[in-house]
Amino acid sequence: MATTTTNIINSLKYVYGANKVQWLFNQESPTYNMLAKVKKGMGGRGQFIIPLFTKNAGAWKGIAEGGALPSALAPATTEALFALHEFTGMADTTWKLIQDSSSDKFAFQTVLQTLGDSLKRRILRMLNTDFIDDGRGRLAVWTVADDTSGFTSAFQPRLETGLSIDVMSNSDNDTARVQAVTVTGYDPVAKTFTTSGNPSGTAAGDYAVIAGTCDISVTTTSLHTNGLLGVINNSNPAAVVGNYGGINRSTAGNEFWQSALLGNSGTNRPLTEDLLLQAQDAVRIKGGGKLNAWLSNMAIARRYHELLSGERYFALSRPGVLSGGIGRQDKDAGDEGLSIYEFSGVPWYVDPYFTNNIMVGMDTSHFFLGVGDNDTPRPVGEIFDNVPYFRQTNNATFEIPWYFQCELLSDNPAAGVQVQDIAEA
Repeated sequence: MATTTTNIINSLKYVYGANKVQWLFNQESPTYNMLAKVKKGMGGRGQFIIPLFTKNAGAWKGIAEGGALPSALAPATTEALFALHEFTGMADTTWKLIQDSSSDKFAFQTVLQTLGDSLKRRILRMLNTDFIDDGRGRLAVWTVADDTSGFTSAFQPRLETGLSIDVMSNSDNDTARVQAVTVTGYDPVAKTFTTSGNPSGTAAGDYAVIAGTCDISVTTTSLHTNGLLGVINNSNPAAVVGNYGGINRSTAGNEFWQSALLGNSGTNRPLTEDLLLQAQDAVRIKGGGKLNAWLSNMAIARRYHELLSGERYFALSRPGVLSGGIGRQDKDAGDEGLSIYEFSGVPWYVDPYFTNNIMVGMDTSHFFLGVGDNDTPRPVGEIFDNVPYFRQTNNATFEIPWYFQCELLSDNPAAGVQVQDIAEA
C-alpha cells in the first residue's frame, strides 16, 4: 500500500499520545507534578482572572445590654490578572528517513519515537527551567565576571548542546553581552559550558537565556512563564517580567500578595531544623496555608541527609530505627522528583536544576498551572482539525510544529515561603 500522510498520522498516534507526553513531563520536569493543572474556558484571549478578598466583610464587637449596633464594614476585593504565555517547538525530519522507515511499521515507529522523544525532552526541560526560575527563564548564571568560553554557572546549567542563547545583563535585562551564540559543550559535573562566541563585559549575576526571549529592547516583555522564585517572593519580579498577577507588591496594603522570605543578608548559613520550622510557621501565620511540599536542589538535600544521619529513635531502652528513619519516607524515590526525604511529615521534592543556596516550601493547593485547550505540549496536527502533521519546507524535509499555552498561577503567594542563603558545602 502506498504511504500517505494519513497512514503516517495514524502511526504517529502511538508515539505522540498524551499519556506518553505526560510520562516524559514527569521525567524532565520534576516541578510539574507539584502543580495542579487548571483547564477552563477563557474569554477569547487566554486570560485568567482570580478574584481576591483583601478585607473581610462585617464588624463584630461586644456590647452592653441594649447597646448600639456596630457599623457595618464592606469587604474589599481586587483581581489578579494573568495571560497565558504561548510556546512553540519545531523539529524536522528528512523525506528519505520517512520513506526508508515507512516500509516497515516497527522501523517507522522506532525512528519517529526517537525523534519525538528527543523533541519532547527538550521542550519539557525548557518549560521546567521556567517553572523553577523567577520569570526570566535563566539557563545559567555567571558567578563572576568571565568573558572566556568555559563558563561556570552558579547552579546546574539548564541548557543543552545546540541551543541558541543570549547572555544578558542582570542589572537591566536589556544589555546583551552577546546574542544568538550556540552552546557547543556542557559538563554537568563541573557546571561548566562552552559557546560558539564569547560575551564581553560580563558581571556576576549575568545570565544565559534562549535567544530573543528576555530582552526588553527586543521583546518588551519576558517570553517565559512565571517561575516559583518570582511567585514565592516578597518583592516584585524584574521589570521585564512584570508584576505578578498585575498586583504591585510594593504598594501599601498589598502585603497579602507577598510571600515570607527568610534570608541572611547574602551570607550562607547551615541548614537547620529550626530554620525549616521557621519557614513552616511563616506560611501558617502569613498565608494561612499548611506546607505540603518542600523543593530544593540535590546539594541542599545532601545537607539535610547529613542533618539526619545521627538521629535515632529509642523506645523502652531498646535502640532501633523506625521504618524509613527520621525525615525519610519508607518508599523509593519517584520519577516525578519526589525524594525519600521529608521534614515534619512534609514530602521533599528534589530538582537537580533548582537554583543554588535556595529552597522553597508551599501549600500546593494555592499554586497551579493554567493551560489552554491542550493540557501538555502537542503537535499542531493533533490540536487543530485538518492541519497536516508534517509541514513541507523548501528543503527535502518535513517540519513538525508543536504548540502549548500555560502560565504559573497562584491565588495566594503567601502560602509559600522562600529560604535563602543556605550553605551547600
